[in-house]
Amino acid sequence: MELELIENKGTVFIGDKLVVKTKLKFEEDTSILWSGVSLITKPPCQSKELQISKAEIFSMGFYEAGGYIRERSISIKNSVVPTIKKRNLEYFLRLTLRQENPIDPNSDLVVKKTQNIEIKVKESKLRQIKPNPISFSISGLNIQLSKDVFKPGETIKINYTSSNLREFEVKLLQKADLVCYCETYGKSCISVEELPPAIAGDVKTSNTDKGYLLLKIPDIAEPSHNYLWEPSDKEYWGMKYGDYTEWSLQIFGRKKPEFGRDLIQFKLPITIVSQPIFIEEEKSGMDLFTKGVTGGMNIFEEVSSKSKFQKRFQLLSIDLKSEEDSELKEYRIKIKNISNEDLEGVTVRLFGLQEGLFETRYQTRGFNSWLKGEEKELTYSLKQDISAIVSNIEDNSQESVRIQTPI
Repeated sequence: MELELIENKGTVFIGDKLVVKTKLKFEEDTSILWSGVSLITKPPCQSKELQISKAEIFSMGFYEAGGYIRERSISIKNSVVPTIKKRNLEYFLRLTLRQENPIDPNSDLVVKKTQNIEIKVKESKLRQIKPNPISFSISGLNIQLSKDVFKPGETIKINYTSSNLREFEVKLLQKADLVCYCETYGKSCISVEELPPAIAGDVKTSNTDKGYLLLKIPDIAEPSHNYLWEPSDKEYWGMKYGDYTEWSLQIFGRKKPEFGRDLIQFKLPITIVSQPIFIEEEKSGMDLFTKGVTGGMNIFEEVSSKSKFQKRFQLLSIDLKSEEDSELKEYRIKIKNISNEDLEGVTVRLFGLQEGLFETRYQTRGFNSWLKGEEKELTYSLKQDISAIVSNIEDNSQESVRIQTPI
């Protein structure tokens, strides 16, 4: 058995969909319980991994020997924290396949394949920050800045006046750390120690009456941000994690002896941005008619594509076989490939509908190939009464179709 993550981009942007292409190759006919792909991270305060999102590839069923290629999309929600490599906040994709364990039925056999993925922030998704001047006075010290928003590599000009200082000092501070919260601490959850601010620059003067100081922001300064993820899955309720970077100017004023020994000390928050930021207006809806726009959907193209694939198959019959002394109902479904092509890696996922709404359990049958003109017979067994059977058919060309047949 081989699992492979193929032709996948190593990066994805927040708000986009990550398209994952997978290949599962069975050396012999195989029964599986489940297969899917997940986006995983490991928060610093939790010993176990955290699943951010997942997509099912195959449900429980029987698959012929052969190769099955599938694409799945994982939505990267706006609440997801981007990759922060310098603080080891990273993500990876995991392709998983589960099978029954013939030795220990209480423990499934699990086959995994992983691949690193970097999650980035779109600059267009960041909101524009309007610079504001700063003016602050305390104990005879007056500070003025023309703005409070800067770029990496930019020099900050700090204008000042004072009447009773012997020394004036300004430090550029960066406070950056991961944040991680667990509802309860124990074996699977540990506290994260908060890191102290780092000094990124320092300038001082003894000419304290009037003047200005210049303080350069490092070229590699990390932009200000505050990301926080909270779960929607009840399995992770009480869990939060994120990352932040805050910048500030710490002001020190040391008084002349005749004015006392008290130290003047305070902080002025500033913001560092990577580049000019533009606001991207949120779209109120999906464009159904625009062609070639990322994220847009052409409804006519989608319907046409599905209709074209549907013409490859014809559902010939559904027969019910039910023993008098058994509660189990067995449906036999015959489907024919009426296309002019031999299809590869075909799966048919069957389930029933109760009252036209509620889905019964899935059961999948995988075929290495389905020759043109060939009929396949499938069985679907269950105890409940159903009003329809649904056949979801998909192949290695990533075409799929849903056939719903009333009973």
